[in-house]
Amino acid sequence: MSKFNPWAYGAAAAALLAAAPTAVYAQETSSQLRGSIVDASGNPISGARISIIHTPSGTVSTATTNDTGSFFASGLRVGGPYTITVAASGFDGQALEDLNLRPGPQAPLRLTLNPQAADVIVVTGQAINATDLNNGVGSNYTARDISNQPSLNRDVIATLARDPLAISNGPNNLSVAGVNPRFNGVTIDGARQQDAFGLGSNTFATARSPINIDILESVSLVASDYSVTTGGFTGGGVIATTKAGTNEFDGSAFYYYRDQDYYGEESFGGERTYNPGEFDEKEYGITLRGPIIEDVLFFSLSYDKFETASAIDFTASDNNSGVNPQFFDALNSLVQNTYGIDMLSRPAQAAVPSETERYFARVDWNINDDHRLRVSYQKTEDAGISNIGSRNFESAWYDTPTSLESWSGELFSNWNENLSTTLRASHIDFVRGQNCRAADGVGTLEFRLSAADVAGTALDGLLTNSSEQTFTGGCDRFRHANEYSDERLTLFGQADYVWNDFVFTVGGEYEQLDVFNVFVERSRGRFIFNDVDDILNQTARVEYRNATSNNSADGAAAWGYDRYTAFGQATWQVLDNLELTGGVRYERLETSDQPTFDPTFANSVGFDNTATIDGLDLVMPRLGFRYEPFDRTTITGGLGIFAGGDPAVWTSNAYQVPAVFASGNFTGVTGNSVPQPLLDQVANGTALAIDAIDPNFEIPNDLKASLRIDQEFDLDFGGFNLGSGYLFSAQVLYTEGQTTFLWREAAQTNEQPYAQTGVAPDGRTIYADLDDLGVSNRTILTNGSGGESLVYTLSLQNDFDNGFGFFASYAHQDVEMLTEGSSSRGISSWRGQLAVDRNFPEARTSIYQVEHAFKLAFSYEREFYRDLTTRVDLFGQITSGDPYTYTFDVSSSNALFGRAGNGESPYDNSPLYIPTANDARVVYGSNFDLAGFNDLIDEQGLARGQITEVNNLSSRWNQRWDFRFQQDLPGIPGADRWVGDNRLKLVFDVENVMNLINDEWGTYSSGISNGQAAIVSADLVSAADVAANGIDAAAALTGDAPRTTCLTAGDCVYRYNRFNSGNGSTDRPSSSASVWKARIGIRYEF
Repeated sequence: MSKFNPWAYGAAAAALLAAAPTAVYAQETSSQLRGSIVDASGNPISGARISIIHTPSGTVSTATTNDTGSFFASGLRVGGPYTITVAASGFDGQALEDLNLRPGPQAPLRLTLNPQAADVIVVTGQAINATDLNNGVGSNYTARDISNQPSLNRDVIATLARDPLAISNGPNNLSVAGVNPRFNGVTIDGARQQDAFGLGSNTFATARSPINIDILESVSLVASDYSVTTGGFTGGGVIATTKAGTNEFDGSAFYYYRDQDYYGEESFGGERTYNPGEFDEKEYGITLRGPIIEDVLFFSLSYDKFETASAIDFTASDNNSGVNPQFFDALNSLVQNTYGIDMLSRPAQAAVPSETERYFARVDWNINDDHRLRVSYQKTEDAGISNIGSRNFESAWYDTPTSLESWSGELFSNWNENLSTTLRASHIDFVRGQNCRAADGVGTLEFRLSAADVAGTALDGLLTNSSEQTFTGGCDRFRHANEYSDERLTLFGQADYVWNDFVFTVGGEYEQLDVFNVFVERSRGRFIFNDVDDILNQTARVEYRNATSNNSADGAAAWGYDRYTAFGQATWQVLDNLELTGGVRYERLETSDQPTFDPTFANSVGFDNTATIDGLDLVMPRLGFRYEPFDRTTITGGLGIFAGGDPAVWTSNAYQVPAVFASGNFTGVTGNSVPQPLLDQVANGTALAIDAIDPNFEIPNDLKASLRIDQEFDLDFGGFNLGSGYLFSAQVLYTEGQTTFLWREAAQTNEQPYAQTGVAPDGRTIYADLDDLGVSNRTILTNGSGGESLVYTLSLQNDFDNGFGFFASYAHQDVEMLTEGSSSRGISSWRGQLAVDRNFPEARTSIYQVEHAFKLAFSYEREFYRDLTTRVDLFGQITSGDPYTYTFDVSSSNALFGRAGNGESPYDNSPLYIPTANDARVVYGSNFDLAGFNDLIDEQGLARGQITEVNNLSSRWNQRWDFRFQQDLPGIPGADRWVGDNRLKLVFDVENVMNLINDEWGTYSSGISNGQAAIVSADLVSAADVAANGIDAAAALTGDAPRTTCLTAGDCVYRYNRFNSGNGSTDRPSSSASVWKARIGIRYEF
């Protein structure tokens, strides 16, 4: 064999060997490699044998070129290093070494063989390109990238946050391209592990990442991918693959620690202090990989445990809300003395315990050169606390034990030189508890209080905000009866066939989801107190909802569905530098389960409540291309239809067993027993379905189109050399909501006579106040259309030979949404829509939009002493503020534009009308600060004489810089005889390191909660009443009166009563987010 000369490859070899985090491929758990072998004249070489050897494990895959000189191999392990040997009769056999493969297909490899006795093999065409995408946009990160990313939580999302399209507000939180995190998808070794039911907005089903990052081989983030094998998300797809065992024993053991002394104390130049409370955080674990039978059978094991007490600090929130921390102890004493119920107070600062324990095992079997089997087992158990809020007593917090158990297996087969297959199966069991912390039987205790309500009482002076605030104790209303579990089986099959310059891909997938859910909110009773006298006199409005048996267990719902998928695709290598891909994906849903029939539903809204998703289907065509016009230039793009990632809870709501809602005002309430009249009313009442699916409902889907350009270049100006191998990337992603989720309150739009609407002074629709009328909600899951987004990013990166590396990116988002999809409950998703008309919302700026985002990463690595490596990493994010809207400050007693039924309170999410100087639509109460209001409107430059545009304002910019220091230390003497090379490593992380340097730096301001700046409290009043009795004396139209009185825009006027300037302030400093936090760890790696 002739001499191998790596320098003959030039730029192509650099691309082959690189590990830059820029490529991403579908939901792949393995790699594919294809290419062509030609002679020096460019003629194809038929019958050349290609051996693809995974060096660490000795796993060998072989391929033979066809008549066009093409070859194809699939089912390859992700990572490497690989050695590729080529042998052909009459030509010199050669080898490529130290190649690393990413998940999915690589860019085509074109090799030229010289006649025997030539010295080198020369790459004359395309090689594996580190920047190549599957024609879409996203990033791929290697195990090395993950291990070097600064992070206090060892959460893989910290690494994904490097992607220009990604925005993360902390562990398990990820928005991609301005999309609701609920629409993300997650697979680990091909098994879907996102929060499929959608009870929260986390990316993972578990509280923390369900997999130890030490066992990850790679993780990808994709926003668009035009392979037809891709599905299960319309936001971002997170695709993780785990490490397999090799012929050597490798592994790690680690221990990380921090406590309250690893926190900064001062921020904003010493003006604010922070105390996390005493706590200990420990994370420890071990991984071990190696051979069972050399070259044949391998194992990979991982165990780790995380124990912490996360810091909370309500100081800033209390200050902003005018609440003295002593208020909570005083109110709790009042309740304890009156009812004998301990609400457990509410600490000003505390450390909240949580833990995660994770197990992982994997076996790989090289059956022979043509068949490889992988089997994985994974279990994650979480214990945490939720509903921790500044106005919630500890008794309203609830425990959230979760368990996820997953099995998956995959068989890769090469049947001949043209045909290969992948078969995959996975099974997941998931259980999530939501357990009350209040004593048994205690219901929800709500106290709606303002400064005026507590004046002259034991609470006097402890609450200074004139606006009404709601404080909650007892059992959270949604946890009175709340259990959930699901079981998911997925079967996947794919076949790839090579014919000349084409690769044909066909296959299918079967998914079965079975859900058990108990959700009967307020089944212990909700007790609402409107002032201190109500508390002392045991007088409350009580709301109660339950099955007619008065046993919440009878409200359990069990249902499921089957999803059938078929796909086909052709990839055509048109030219050496041009690849075209086209295909179609088809999905169909089937279910035999039906919601419990409610005979009253059709009478109310015109159709019954038994519609399901059975028979819904969708055809998703996709096209993509890859073009290399020049040696170091790659252009990729495509367009297609995408669906998936939607929370199953939105569909599941229709399956909840109908219940009866009852309410009334009572004296002598106890807080831990429902008044007998309500129990009787439920027992004798007619159970009503609240949620239903529109009979015309369709599978929501998006159109996506993208274009990406990757350009490599050098900055060598003769005597002035700034380095080579720079990579510049520019990408643009366009998304259009073809069919979207939407909620409609049909009792307001369909049910007569309540569907008769009124007109507000600014022309917006006034709907019925269903609660005032005693009418039940009839919330419909339906569809809308519209909402476009355009996102573009620019990035530049390089890793220099001297150990220095950098990455810089900018992203701009212009994102519209039709609905926030902010809740798991249908009625709350409807109530939560910040829109002029919640029943028929128009596309508007997304609450998830981050208009501008800059990201910078710097690294330096060097061996200062012997072969012990020192490495530092610095990662910074600079982002524009969160969108928000000026809105009306409403209440349950004055909702202005209509209200849901069943005691559901309105949100402050009706956009404010901005009056002109002498606007006939608005009058001002004598206590309204008109000058202050006008100053704010002028300062913001808002258009007058119209309803303010939704999310047209933005809170303050923020930035955060995170730091990691790693230092290799000598290993255990003598251990090299057993485990080979080994060493210890010290790891030190600092989050918000700028505050550590200077307490004036690293400050963080929170955005306005839910984007709702409720700056004006107002009434609707009759124009005739104002004319007759004056502005202040005119009676406010409350309850359902606005709808029946304001029949035209001129019938009523707004009376602006109070300007709440503090609600519109973007000066919301966060002490907890503005101080530095650190963690130290010690690792043993071998």
